[in-house]
Formats: sequence, C-alpha cells, structure tokens
Amino acid sequence: MSQETTFSRSTLVGEVQTKLTPQAYLLPVRLVVGWDWLDAGLRKLVLAPDKVDPSSSSFVLNKFVSFLPHAGVFAPLLKYFLENPGTGGTFLLVYSVAELLVGGLLVLGLMTRLAGFGGAVMAAALAPAFWLGSTCEDEWQIGILLVAAGAVLALTSSGRTFGLDSLLYRRFGDRPISRLPGLRLLKFW
Repeated sequence: MSQETTFSRSTLVGEVQTKLTPQAYLLPVRLVVGWDWLDAGLRKLVLAPDKVDPSSSSFVLNKFVSFLPHAGVFAPLLKYFLENPGTGGTFLLVYSVAELLVGGLLVLGLMTRLAGFGGAVMAAALAPAFWLGSTCEDEWQIGILLVAAGAVLALTSSGRTFGLDSLLYRRFGDRPISRLPGLRLLKFW
C-alpha cells in the first residue's frame, strides 16, 4: 500500500492541495544518479570514443598502470587487462553500454528497482578503482554514494511516481525478480 501525504499551501490564486507519496521524494536522487550513469557512458562512447579504443593513448584502462603499486589482491586482474588490452577494451565497452542503459532507465523511471540494483552492483565492482585511483582523491566518495543511492532506488519504487514504472505497475502489479527469499524484495519496477 502506498502512503500519501497531503500538503496544503497558499498560492497567489488560492489554496492548493498536493498529494505526494514517499517515492516522490526520491525523484531528485533518481534523476541525479541516472544522469551520472548516463553521462559516464555518453562521455566514453559518444563524446570521446577513443577512451574505449585499446590502440588509443586515451584508452581508459591505461590508468590501471597507476593502480598497480597499491593493487594488492586486485593486481592479477589489473595485470591481465594491461597485458590483454583487447579483453580490457571489450570489458570497458560492455561496461559503458551498461552505464548508458542503467542511466537511461533511471532517468525515465523505467524498471527503476532493477536499474538501481544494477547501478549499485556496477559501482561496487569499481570499488578497487575508487580506492586505488590516483586521478582524483575523492573518487571513493562518488563511488560509495552511487552504491548507497543505487541500493535505495533498488529497495523503493521511486519510478512509480513521475516515471514510466507507474504504467507497468498499473498493468502488471509487483513483479519480483525471483521467488527466492532474499530476492523477493528486489522487484523490476
């Protein structure tokens, strides 16, 4: 059941009543996180495609060289990508498309819970880069916020208010990803 809060406020033309659900308060979070993912994919795939080209000096995975001295348990994976730039390029291309997909879904409010979960997993997967990176000392803060915001969006139905999820919910109701006990909380929309 959805809780609604009624607000009364005075305007120049009289008294206005507005009904908002708690999901409506997450609209700014959904839009900002969605835009962040969408922008990350667009910057690599559209604005600077050389960033996903292993033969380019701008290839993003070349930054892994600066991670190696502090990589610890992640060193073998980083070395593998450095020694096999084609594999690293494929990974980066798939990841960038996933960024576009997650960001676009969140901005549209379409399959928001699934997109929030995907964004949280993607951000958590980059955690080693956040802590090992030498490009920006605040990257870990951005990463941890994306994990937290993705988790919140995965556990709430923010796309049902001001999003396309409202159409899916009206048509199909709640749809859990799985009937397994731990996954019943995660819904598509």
